[in-house]
Amino acid sequence: MKSICFSSIKGGTGKSSLCILMANYAASAGYRVLVADLDIQNSATSYYLDSPDEADRKNIASVLHTEHLTENILPSIYPGIDLLASSLDLVKLRAIGDRTLRRILAFSDLPYDFLFIDTAPTYDNLVLNALNAADLIITPVAFSQFDFKGTLFYEAQLGRETDKLSAWRILFNFHRPARTDNPDALRNQYESLFRDSFGDLIAPIAIPDTTRIRRSIDTGERITPSQAKAPLHAAIASLAAYCGVERTTERF
Repeated sequence: MKSICFSSIKGGTGKSSLCILMANYAASAGYRVLVADLDIQNSATSYYLDSPDEADRKNIASVLHTEHLTENILPSIYPGIDLLASSLDLVKLRAIGDRTLRRILAFSDLPYDFLFIDTAPTYDNLVLNALNAADLIITPVAFSQFDFKGTLFYEAQLGRETDKLSAWRILFNFHRPARTDNPDALRNQYESLFRDSFGDLIAPIAIPDTTRIRRSIDTGERITPSQAKAPLHAAIASLAAYCGVERTTERF
């Protein structure tokens, strides 16, 4: 099972939406997928469950507390995806050992091809549990000073507190092509700043700025290669391939 974590210290970067779309893509391509929601805002949980009451007793907080994993997995409403749901009880576990989830996963024989982990926009031991359990860590960013400073912080912390810096990648999200080659244009300055600062840590994919992501999450509208949706479909397909999803799907 390959574990991919979407994580950022800054809110509003689109990590939950991308985590959901990646899980949906992999499941639609025929893979067995588990989603773990470690964000108390429970975005992924509310997307994948008809009723949040389902997560009252079975959730990721219970996994971390009891170390019983399989008993806390819930079926989701999306075919091919199961869920480790979020819980407000996560706030009681912020002092938990930062490799607890990694150890639990190592001793669990799970029937999944991929684990996608969503995290809270913060930096604590719960986030560290997700980072330490991941084979690939993706931090979505927009071109802003807050995103840049937050990314610098993440790089420093990953190098200082984990062995996962080599597994970390920065993903340009809400991406708009440059309208001019002028290096003094603010958008071009930010792209140069990110590329000069992080180099090969930047993933070779950019997710376009489009309302179709929100429509897909909010209304269940499927992403297809039709003309209007083609750029987003191609970007998610490329990101999926980058994450190790070898099969493709036309609709997710």
